[in-house]
Amino acid sequence: MNITIPYLTALTTYFSYGLLIAFGQLRDFFRKFIDWRKASNLQGYAPICLGLEDFYIRRLYLRIHDCFGRPISSPPDAWFDVIERVSNDNNKTLKRTTKVSRCLNLGSYNYLGFAAADEYCTPRVTETLKRYSTSTCSTRVEGGTTTLHIELEDVAADVVGKPAAMVTGMGYVTNSAILPVLVRHGGLIISDSLNHNSIVNGA
Repeated sequence: MNITIPYLTALTTYFSYGLLIAFGQLRDFFRKFIDWRKASNLQGYAPICLGLEDFYIRRLYLRIHDCFGRPISSPPDAWFDVIERVSNDNNKTLKRTTKVSRCLNLGSYNYLGFAAADEYCTPRVTETLKRYSTSTCSTRVEGGTTTLHIELEDVAADVVGKPAAMVTGMGYVTNSAILPVLVRHGGLIISDSLNHNSIVNGA
């Protein structure tokens, strides 16, 4: 049986979470007996958090939250600089250090690399932002279409050799909502098994 890397990664992730949950429940079990005197003094007070939420924050999230929301100190290019953090109170608070790690960017929407400074793209993006602003603040149907949208759709249609093309904003609902409209009953969709979940749901 051949286990691929993604499946192995998923298994080790679930196993790690399972261990945290098991040890967390064990610690909470013993904590009830150790702190029973303190708890008896707080009778009549409502808990700040509900059971599972409180358990998740104390026993899981606080132990691994240094993995999330990492501060970066460079443009989100293919490689970027991450500021290292330390904790002196078991991960309850994190303090930034002066150390910086160079990391490979595997979690950004910067697929085309336009977020970093580029001698060709950056000046043109800056000029376009000055002329068109960052948003139309409206949907395409209700006055949110600019000459840029029309130009882009014309170019896209020419590139793929079709009479017309439609450009939409990037997002989960784009694939999950538009694919069912484009494909009718009995249509054939050929989809890669590693496609994004939005494509799978749309298909």
